[in-house]
Amino acid sequence: MTDDVSRPAVLSDRATDDANSAPPRADAALLRRIWRLHFWIGLFCAPALVVLACSGLIILYSQPLDSWLNRDLLVVTPGSQTVPLDDQIAAAQRRVGPDHDLDAVIPPAAADRATRVDFLPPGATGFPESENNLTQVFVDPYTGEVLGQRSELSGLVGWANQVHRLFGNDGPQLRLPSLGHLLDPDAYPEATIPVGIGNLWMELTAVWILVLLATGIYLWWPRAVEAAKPLLTVRWSRGGRVRWRDLHALVGVFIAVVVAGYVLSGLPWSRYWGENWRAFTTIVTPSAEVSTASIPESIPESTPATMGDYDRLGRRVAWADVDDPVYASQPTGLPRRLSFDDVDRVAKAERMLPGYAIIPPADDVEDGRPVYGSYAVVNAWPQRLSEQRTLYVDQFSGRTVAEATAAQDGALARATSFGVDMHMGNQFGWVTRLLATLVCVGVLTSVVTAALMLVNRRRANGTALPRRTGADGRLGGRAAAVLIVPAVVLGVLFPVFGLSLLIVLAVEAGWSRRRRTGGTDTAPPTPSSVTVDSSINP
Repeated sequence: MTDDVSRPAVLSDRATDDANSAPPRADAALLRRIWRLHFWIGLFCAPALVVLACSGLIILYSQPLDSWLNRDLLVVTPGSQTVPLDDQIAAAQRRVGPDHDLDAVIPPAAADRATRVDFLPPGATGFPESENNLTQVFVDPYTGEVLGQRSELSGLVGWANQVHRLFGNDGPQLRLPSLGHLLDPDAYPEATIPVGIGNLWMELTAVWILVLLATGIYLWWPRAVEAAKPLLTVRWSRGGRVRWRDLHALVGVFIAVVVAGYVLSGLPWSRYWGENWRAFTTIVTPSAEVSTASIPESIPESTPATMGDYDRLGRRVAWADVDDPVYASQPTGLPRRLSFDDVDRVAKAERMLPGYAIIPPADDVEDGRPVYGSYAVVNAWPQRLSEQRTLYVDQFSGRTVAEATAAQDGALARATSFGVDMHMGNQFGWVTRLLATLVCVGVLTSVVTAALMLVNRRRANGTALPRRTGADGRLGGRAAAVLIVPAVVLGVLFPVFGLSLLIVLAVEAGWSRRRRTGGTDTAPPTPSSVTVDSSINP
């Protein structure tokens, strides 16, 4: 966030011989180490920050971008009468072939929009081995003509979603211990969680970004010895590295808290930490039971399926809904499944938001008897927390079997869903989206100014990399606690980060030992040299 780490130890901008104004050696050593930490983490995280900011901007405006780039698929000319929804689905099925399984139907969200029919392609591996890449078929609701098809993760918007999550669980995987299994083996029988390498790398990078933000704020924080350092202004007239340092610090401080919020709200998508967090929230603050319509005891209340079986990426299902059961339907007489048109009318009567998805029922057999699923009608996602709503419609009678909203979720699940909705730029409409846009631009500005500082630093002293100097002295107890306590807390909360930190410390210790045995270690400076050693100046 700022490379002006050495100002408490380097008085080049305001030379003084007053040794009493210099900070203690332990504080100078702490400041030096934090700057070196900030520098190296910045190099590690900068590529990810650029990728996340650029892909995030595309995702924020995915709807207008999609409408502009794929107008031939999404936009239609309104007519006087529509073709039955079931006929539209049949036309879409003929387009992809009988080997594709119907996943969901999204009726038009407006009069000039096409119907979208989602299919699972044959041989789709599915979650958790990989992320489903649905085949989307678009149908003109007024003529029944198929406008075309695409893979969900194709095109600019699909590419941005893949890049933003580093391709999720696709590719090599590791199996890591499950916190849910440790806390409640009955509810979470699997002892391990399969995690894609890309997904794990993104989780690790996200936590290191939190460290980057914290160290940047520490470096910016006002100190008495740095009274001349501007806090909320940029010294444009100074030019060079000073100008870029001031801009880097100013932008970083303004966006740091919001960026930290985006990082934390993005972690629930992480396969490993997100699954462990979901289990923790379910156990600590369980959701209230969803009230269901009166069902005879001879009929199961729910099916073996859950909402998570339909969509693990959160394209339609909110974060807190993935474990919700799909409730059962009650057959009467000669059961006949309702048409999609019938369910569409129920959804409109229940005032579901335009753009909702209708998921067909999945029937099963349990204990030798049939279990009939229900239609699930889910409000379009992303959404506001207040818009989180799923209807379970009896496939035979059309009555609402159950209704799930955010109100039934536990406190931690609601807080997580709120964070996810903020992350997606939807919770407070255009205000949230504008804030997210400014943050993405701010992140890119911070990376660019850091690169410019790096270039200027190299021009000034021949190398851009920080070197160990005598200023890296021993840390006092208070100074050491500033580093150790947050590291331990983050290591416990984020085990993958904790493991990476141990590796970093082991490498650092080995390198220090090698320097000492090689006789190249710098001798500790005198107290006075700490205050004027220009090599500390980044």
